[in-house]
Amino acid sequence: PRTLLAFPKETPVIVSSRTNRRALYYDYKALLGGLGFRRVVELAHGETWAFDGGCVVSVPFYGECSCELGIPRNCYLIADRGRNIFIPVDSGPTNSGESAVKDGVIDGLVRRYGAIDTVYEQPGQLLELRTFAAYACLSHPGRWLEVGENCCVTSDYLTQLAASARARLFVAYAAGGADWLPDHPVFTFSGRNQALRELITAHWWPLDELKDKLASQGCRCHYSRALDIFRERADGFTEPLPGAGPQPIELYRLDHGDPPFAPGGPAPRTR
Repeated sequence: PRTLLAFPKETPVIVSSRTNRRALYYDYKALLGGLGFRRVVELAHGETWAFDGGCVVSVPFYGECSCELGIPRNCYLIADRGRNIFIPVDSGPTNSGESAVKDGVIDGLVRRYGAIDTVYEQPGQLLELRTFAAYACLSHPGRWLEVGENCCVTSDYLTQLAASARARLFVAYAAGGADWLPDHPVFTFSGRNQALRELITAHWWPLDELKDKLASQGCRCHYSRALDIFRERADGFTEPLPGAGPQPIELYRLDHGDPPFAPGGPAPRTR
């Protein structure tokens, strides 16, 4: 909601539907309605929201739920004038092995909408104690000290995903945070704390391994940074244009001035 508050209140906001719930669900419609948004759209899995030239398709979100509460969540396919973009974000195999690939969800999307040109996915490999999750209190106490996935996708899974989607470009979308953000403790690294990154990712498979596997099936891999731009080329390929848009540090300065970590910037606050 903090990000959405910067948008006009008539902006359509698509959220997951309570009709897909098993027991618990997030009441996004009430939350966002209370914040003044007038066009909150609940999309059940498989439903669409049309716009001029295409539609947004609701796709089941798997994984990133170490406590296995079964709360309904969506990721989305954007079908825009014959071009398909899939944004599974942090979706991946569950603790019990279900996934959009294994359950045939991706195959179904391709049959209905055609090949998916570009896939945006966060290639994290997070296995954590279930109590790490904010919602662990809603799960059975007897499982709190077990290890569960919290977005754990391997290079093999991502290669299968790209193959099922018939993708030509895979974008590791959460790989680089904006310069003013601290290094996230699990996956988003700004590059200012290389030691922390090396510690967390010491046993992750390297991105080069994923690039090689994707290349063997004709799919390129792009390690994206904040505000990268993507454009369609004349030959139909999607071309990443790193640094072509506004730079995060420039946008930061428009509202906040020089950040503490910039040369000559203000000294960081101390307690």
